[in-house]
Amino acid sequence: MTNHALWDDALKDATPEQLQEYAVQAPQLLTGVSVAGSDNVVRDTGLLLTKKQVIDLRKYEAAGLALPHTLKDVIDYLRFGVGQDGGAGLKPEDFLSTFQNTRNHARRWSPLREKIMMTGTDLKSFARSMINYGEGIEEVVAEVKASDLIERRNIKTLEELRQLEMEMGDKFPGIELEEDTLSSLGYYLDRIFERIKNNLGEVADIKKELDTFGYDLREHVLPGIKRRVDQIDGNTLPADIKHLKDIIDQRALEIDIKNTEYKAAVQEALKAAAGMNIVGLAMAIYMGVEAENIRAQRNRLYAEQEQDVQILDAKNQTLGSLARVKHDLQSAMIVAVDADVATQNLMYVWNTMFHAVRDSFEAIGGIDNALSLNIFVRQFREVVAPWREIEKTSDKLLQVFKDADEEYDRNYSSSTRAMNVTPINSRSLSATMHSRTLGIQASAGYPPVDKALLATSNQQMRDDRNDAGVWCTKLNYLPHLYDRFNRLVLNVGTASMNLQEAAQDSQYTLEKNIGRLGRLEADLRDELNGDNDVELIAELEHERTRLLDAAVQSVREPGSTVRDCLKDICDAFDQRLTRAYLVDFEREAREATAEIEALRAKLVIIQDQRQVVIDAVKAIEKAGLDELAKGIVLTIEKLKELGLAPPEIQLVMFAIEQLKKTMEDIGKGIRFLDMVRESDKLQEKIEALSKQIDLESSIISTSAGKTKYIHAIHAIEDQRKVYASEYAKAATAFEQFVKAMGAEQFADSAARSLGFTQEARQFLEFLAPVARP
Repeated sequence: MTNHALWDDALKDATPEQLQEYAVQAPQLLTGVSVAGSDNVVRDTGLLLTKKQVIDLRKYEAAGLALPHTLKDVIDYLRFGVGQDGGAGLKPEDFLSTFQNTRNHARRWSPLREKIMMTGTDLKSFARSMINYGEGIEEVVAEVKASDLIERRNIKTLEELRQLEMEMGDKFPGIELEEDTLSSLGYYLDRIFERIKNNLGEVADIKKELDTFGYDLREHVLPGIKRRVDQIDGNTLPADIKHLKDIIDQRALEIDIKNTEYKAAVQEALKAAAGMNIVGLAMAIYMGVEAENIRAQRNRLYAEQEQDVQILDAKNQTLGSLARVKHDLQSAMIVAVDADVATQNLMYVWNTMFHAVRDSFEAIGGIDNALSLNIFVRQFREVVAPWREIEKTSDKLLQVFKDADEEYDRNYSSSTRAMNVTPINSRSLSATMHSRTLGIQASAGYPPVDKALLATSNQQMRDDRNDAGVWCTKLNYLPHLYDRFNRLVLNVGTASMNLQEAAQDSQYTLEKNIGRLGRLEADLRDELNGDNDVELIAELEHERTRLLDAAVQSVREPGSTVRDCLKDICDAFDQRLTRAYLVDFEREAREATAEIEALRAKLVIIQDQRQVVIDAVKAIEKAGLDELAKGIVLTIEKLKELGLAPPEIQLVMFAIEQLKKTMEDIGKGIRFLDMVRESDKLQEKIEALSKQIDLESSIISTSAGKTKYIHAIHAIEDQRKVYASEYAKAATAFEQFVKAMGAEQFADSAARSLGFTQEARQFLEFLAPVARP
């Protein structure tokens, strides 16, 4: 029977025998979808738990354990330049946090894997025992009925049968009779029920641990790695390097100017001292002091230049290191994504095992001492039935793990090095994370949930959350707002996981209950058409009512979980306040841009003025400054005496006229040293204007970053609305089914039973695609 036949034809005009066949095949089909075992099951490639996926988990574990996990190791791995820390979000401590979180998570896989294999082995063994116990119970009851014990002891109920002392032989292998204990059916039943309960506890513990492992991988580890990659992409080092290089180039020109000024001042000091008179000596001392001042300025520029060159080298080294780290993180992310896919599929398989064990345990609840022997035998079969599936599933699961371990040890065990992971395949993150929908459409009664839309919306929220986190860290802006939306995205992840589990849970129990109800209806018809035992018929009708109530409750509980998750993601955010922030950012950027234009206009004027003075100083220095030692005022005549050509005289006189406009006290005129001092003052103005321009530029940059931050927050909110609207369809569907199957909707339990089969079939069509990971 294919899965299309199962969904479309299995219940249509089905006879009791066909319903019973369906009850047997449906759980097996569900298991076949979880593990590669049935060739006639239509499967999604990303849905099966395969050998490759178990290997992917081993690779993830190896890659995680290879990460540096102490601050010293991280610093050695990063190899940033001297004095560099990477910046906000990229400091060694930030990488240490990401590496430790990933490594600690990866370390959890090996113990969990061991528990899964050990428990799987135990389940397989106990399943075989349970099948034998079922046969043993049948034999005991048959033997009692065949003897005269029933009439002689007046045995009518389970309680009376439990107390009957009799030799059990080897009907219950593995259960040893304790010393001084009577051999009775009650003793063996108690031991069987206790073992089922213990198995349920072990399976439930692993389910909880596996669910947490999968949730942490998807909601914490993967986003943590991606956050570091995004922060590397958004780091300011390239811009910082360019800005620093511009400063170094400009300072190199300034050093050349100071060299020219120093050379001229030293030369004049020496020439003045050669005059051998009081005036010459005084001028020599004066020029010597000025030369020393110029030399001190030049040396300061040299020191600043050397320091900035070292910083530039360190920044370049850090930028190169970040490029290498980004590559490593992207490789690690691919490994983690594959591990996430494998974990989701393993969770699906283990949930199927959990549902089967829980189904057996819950069937025990239908056994009480007041049951007649016939009803007891019938109910005990329901306790045993799930273990046939468990035996097959656990065997397949163990074989997948065994094959995967052998291949990994043979091919991969020594291939993973610290942060140098070879990408497993070329899939993009978004393509890998994209969920595939089944080719089964929900019925008209239950409009389908668009799983692709939910998955896309969820992933978009994660991406936007990462973007917001990068800007929040870089700007330290509105951290509480980020925390709120981070919690929202985590709640959406929880809602997604809980919806899939609720659908899988309900799917399993409904399929089981349809089969049980079909078998019960068949027994009831046989009794009505046969012996017509009034007491037995009443018991069967009571069992039908109990089964229907339990079936509805099995959907009500996961439906309540889905509704609670919907409430957690329905808290709307009023964007009006943050939109006002965007207006402020735009105004700040606009004002800063206008200010920069004005400052740059001033800067050009001052730079032009200084360049005139610099050119004049160079022209005078080339001609020689013998007469300048006397501190003479520069005139056209004096410049001619120095031998300057007409263009050079014109250049110097233009500078003198310019300086007369800017200097407050020019005394009797402009001298050479006046030019030098005024050049320095103009340079100070240039530096002050440059700092103001940098400040205004930082305002623009910060405003742009804050704008991107708020836009990312708004994008999360927009996707929340999309996700919540689609998710609400699922919550409504669960509630619709529960309401439709209320006892008050039907004239009697027979009508409710018929209605349940029809309604459950429609609801199962709705659940099927939602239940898949």
